[in-house]
Amino acid sequence: MTEENSILIDWFSATTKLYDVPSLIAYLGFKMSDFQPLIGRGRYFFANRWYCGGISILSDCVLDPENEHYTDGVMIEMSGKGCRQFEQNGGDFNKLFAASAAGDFKVTRLDVAYDDIDKTENGKGLLDINTIARYTIHQRFVTKWGGGCVTDSFKVNGNEEPMIHALTVSFGSNSSDCMLRIYDKAQERGGLDYHWIRSEIVFRRDRAMEFIKQYIQTKDIGSLYCGVLKNYLRFIKKDATRRERCSVVGWWEKFLKNVDAVRLFTPHDNEYNLEKLRRTVITMYGNSIESLVRAEGPDQFLQDIMSRPSKLNIDQRQLLAEQQQKDPLAKLMNNLSLDEIFKKFKN
Repeated sequence: MTEENSILIDWFSATTKLYDVPSLIAYLGFKMSDFQPLIGRGRYFFANRWYCGGISILSDCVLDPENEHYTDGVMIEMSGKGCRQFEQNGGDFNKLFAASAAGDFKVTRLDVAYDDIDKTENGKGLLDINTIARYTIHQRFVTKWGGGCVTDSFKVNGNEEPMIHALTVSFGSNSSDCMLRIYDKAQERGGLDYHWIRSEIVFRRDRAMEFIKQYIQTKDIGSLYCGVLKNYLRFIKKDATRRERCSVVGWWEKFLKNVDAVRLFTPHDNEYNLEKLRRTVITMYGNSIESLVRAEGPDQFLQDIMSRPSKLNIDQRQLLAEQQQKDPLAKLMNNLSLDEIFKKFKN
């Protein structure tokens, strides 16, 4: 097990009547200008939404042009990306959990994930997704969730590229108060060259609050996570006539032992980085960019980029700031206007 193995919060959503939109954004450590207003584009029965790097603030309120005050009745939703954004901006889930336990927030969903990462050559980590899928299909498990499901999703990266398969094994349902997903995170990311399996427990409503309260009391995230898995699921050997009497298979015991040893959250680096940006642009939009450049020429393409109405979001601005610290060329480019950059490339 490498030092990167960790337990992290991968989703947090809650409602509150204590804060309005601006005060909640400030409480999270951000500025109103960091968030993009999406008025009329809310969800979960909320009319409006403010969005920043995976963090959504939802409310029925609208901007009062006289005092810029938003009425209360607000929901916060942080996806995995939003949780990392919150941490990178100095946010502390311990503080957020304490406030939730005190009644400031009513938690509706909490995802707690264990990342089994092994970047060593030919690293296999603790969990093998194919083994887990095989044990699930052949019903070599005992669970309080009632049953399991194996899903094989895939992406097509072009006619000449092989499909990228990503197995997911789940126990419980999306509507239940507690469920488990184990999936191949490396394949989900497009086929990374190292082992990365994520085991993620999704808590909803009362189960989410109970997990938070127990964590506040014990500060032992690994033991709590491990306890939930031991209570709900075990993969077994075929060494008894009744499955309930079968012993736990060795690789699952080893996994639980290692999870139990993890005691603190380990904030991951922000998932938005230069390499990921490059890979996304080239993989997803490379053919379209080449078509435009060949059809209209690079000058027209750059002119279109420079004249677009949209602005860089907070993730992109942060990426540029970090890159400027590392690369003098990036710092030089940032001090130039887009028109100056365009002329520089032409020359």
